[in-house]
Amino acid sequence: MYICQWLGNVFFCSLWWTNYWNNLDKEMLSVTENESNTPAASLAEAVYQELLISIRDGKYHPGERIKEASIAKALNVSRTPVREAIRRLQSEGRVIIEPQRGAIVAELNRQEVSELYALRRRLEGIAAGFAAQHASDTEIEMMEEILERSKEALGDKRLLNQINWELHYAIYHAGHNRFLLKSIEAISDSMALLRGAHHIPDDRPEQLYQEHKRIVDAIRARDPEAAELAAQDHIKNSHKAHLKTAGK
Repeated sequence: MYICQWLGNVFFCSLWWTNYWNNLDKEMLSVTENESNTPAASLAEAVYQELLISIRDGKYHPGERIKEASIAKALNVSRTPVREAIRRLQSEGRVIIEPQRGAIVAELNRQEVSELYALRRRLEGIAAGFAAQHASDTEIEMMEEILERSKEALGDKRLLNQINWELHYAIYHAGHNRFLLKSIEAISDSMALLRGAHHIPDDRPEQLYQEHKRIVDAIRARDPEAAELAAQDHIKNSHKAHLKTAGK
């Protein structure tokens, strides 16, 4: 009887400690989860998407450092999902790891830049021509509103850079051609590596405004040929400005 009672106590204690350690493991695992108990894998995916959008939108420019601690704090997560997201971006060529600096947004080499601008020149011209044909009055008014905001941001290259890309995407969508959008989406990640504000020379902001105004005015006039030519000239000039700043 006493032996049975003793064995029962041992079994109870063993069960208690097993539950204790299981619960402790769960608590430690929850460190990698946010307040909504999102699984760690989902957290890493969420951080990845956030960083990808930030790079695409120009919030992180080519050559700019991505700081783990700052991202973790901003997104209210531990560094673990941030590291996983950065490793994924690195495997995709969007981020490189440099000694002493850590994660850096990747930059294209000179040949890659030239190839991408050659393709952009064609696509941007087609997009502007389609927009002149198919944009609604509301979409054109939106382009003009973005254009005015860019004029107010001429003294802030970083803000100007973001607004300029907002205008380009407004033109893409105003063309109402799904296959054009798919073509642009296919190179969107590479295009994001052209967006650094440091690729805007000091004399470029006013030129950008005038070139964009020429495109929007042609779209407003419903002149596809003029819109296409204006867009192609704009990309040609942007390529020259990029090479000029890249050489510094």
